Amino acid sequence: MSYTHRLMKLFLRYLELILTTVGVVVVLVIFAVFRNSYPWKAAAVCAVAVAVVHGLIFYGVRSRQRKARNNEVFSIREMLDDMVNNRLNTVLYPPEENDDWRVRAQLALYEIQARLNFIEAENLKPRNFNPPK
Repeated sequence: MSYTHRLMKLFLRYLELILTTVGVVVVLVIFAVFRNSYPWKAAAVCAVAVAVVHGLIFYGVRSRQRKARNNEVFSIREMLDDMVNNRLNTVLYPPEENDDWRVRAQLALYEIQARLNFIEAENLKPRNFNPPK
């Protein structure tokens, strides 16, 4: 596992604490900068600054998750397309005349259905994909 991957995993695990810490730091800095001003101005600037920082962090995290999810969906679709094409070729072009291709076609259909049922929108993790045999 690369250093960047471990760092991102640690960041995501403690995201709420990191956001809280950054928010508190922003509040302290803004109140220090606006200490001679009206308190409501400092409070308004703090609220806007914390919202912007949180929004930027959430945008970065969500866009990275969206990209990873789209990559996984693409790879799963490629794998399923390949599997379906292989199974359909087996069904459509049986190697021997005496072989009962209907049984193999039904088994291929069951396998395709089982694999499609295994893939769920929330479980798109390549480490968890162990197709039924």
